[in-house]
Amino acid sequence: MAPESSQPAKKRRTYRCRCCGFPKKGHVCAAAAAAPGDLPLLPSPEEEEKVDGISALPDDVLHTIISLLPTMGGAKTQVLSSRWLPLWRSAPLNLDDAEIPDLWEDFLLNVITEIITDHRGPTWRLSITKLARVNEFRGDLVATLDDLLRSGTLDGLEELRFHYRPNMTAPDPLPPAATRFSCLRVASFGFCSFPGAGVLGGVAFPNLQELTLLAITNSEDTLHAMISACPVLRSLLLRDNDAFRRVRISSPTLVSLGLCSRTSDMEELIIDNTPSLERLLMFRSSDKLPRVVSVFSAPKLEVLGCLSDGISDEHYGVVVWPQQLRVNSMAMLRTVKILAFRIEENSLDATVHILRCFPCVQKLHITLAEGLFVPDIHNGLVDDAAAIECLDLHLKEIVVRNYRGQKSHAAFAKFFVLNASVLKVMTFRACVRLSKKWLSNQRRLLRLREKASPNARFEFSCDGYFMDYYYNHSQRSHQLSVGDPFDD
Repeated sequence: MAPESSQPAKKRRTYRCRCCGFPKKGHVCAAAAAAPGDLPLLPSPEEEEKVDGISALPDDVLHTIISLLPTMGGAKTQVLSSRWLPLWRSAPLNLDDAEIPDLWEDFLLNVITEIITDHRGPTWRLSITKLARVNEFRGDLVATLDDLLRSGTLDGLEELRFHYRPNMTAPDPLPPAATRFSCLRVASFGFCSFPGAGVLGGVAFPNLQELTLLAITNSEDTLHAMISACPVLRSLLLRDNDAFRRVRISSPTLVSLGLCSRTSDMEELIIDNTPSLERLLMFRSSDKLPRVVSVFSAPKLEVLGCLSDGISDEHYGVVVWPQQLRVNSMAMLRTVKILAFRIEENSLDATVHILRCFPCVQKLHITLAEGLFVPDIHNGLVDDAAAIECLDLHLKEIVVRNYRGQKSHAAFAKFFVLNASVLKVMTFRACVRLSKKWLSNQRRLLRLREKASPNARFEFSCDGYFMDYYYNHSQRSHQLSVGDPFDD
């Protein structure tokens, strides 16, 4: 007997009437007999396979599709057919040098210049991040780049990302033309030096909603001038701006503020007159953040982190050590729904104090520091735990990172198991192998059968050591549609 074939049987094609579309076998078309020649013929199966539905779209739609493609992908559409040949040159240009194959800087600059010069349509997005200020063959490129940015093709530019290649020697001046685009909605400037605050006083970005400043060598006066020039700014990210010392953020439209730094040079961050601020995101451990963060006016603040666990009361509000968070009154913290903080040591009392300071928090992100826990074993209970409002009424989700499962870790987590009355899910991101024996031991140490919330779920997942400051995720500060920016 011949072996059975592993290939599935081919399905026979059903031939249909070209007038009415019904299966042709044994079919007499009454429609064609009733009105011969009046009905359009349906395409045959062979003809259907040849139909190019995309090319049949209007030019405006095809221009939009091409502008959303990566730089090289959009250019390659010219080879599809004669119908597509002129479309890329007239579609809104999306030019990103990071998407151009690796070239010597001199050739890369030539390619960018030729594309901008030859393009007949408007430019939607421009990203230049691979060029150094000084070129090996051309010397100083500031004047060359300034001329390039003054091209009429760029007049309606909506998104600009201009970063020099990092240089550790001297500040690299930003080409003056980089600040001329009044239509910008998104802007990112990096590894450069802005013109003086006096020059920026005449600059206006009436449509700019998203701004990133990376390793800017100016003082905080330039930042204040930039914020003043953006009347509809919604999202601001500050990364590695070591020259900033005392920063004041005042913007009636700002929704999200992200702060990320590899150093701790900033003395104070003052947040004042920010009635729309919903998210204050600090993507670095506490010793790399401003020494003092003062929040005077943020009535809509809902997402806050990442804080430290050393916390104490002061007459002016709340202080988080070594990073200090100052507020006018404890009532201001009732709006916070999502809170991320780092545990520096096994101090349950400090953690309980944090929970009392944020009585309406609904979701916690807790990062356990590596190697700092001491074997301080307790029964998961504290004095007057019933007075913690968020545990009794609001806290529904907890994420614990860097969990190793030793007795001190389990004792800390057990507090939430035994006291969070409305908890729905608690996730343990473990840094160890999750064997059946290990999981069984954890259920015993955590006393999961005695959970305070009858509907709570407890989930374990294997994860590497998690850096609490989310440095590589700082761009999430611009993702306003994402409800929880601390989620992986």
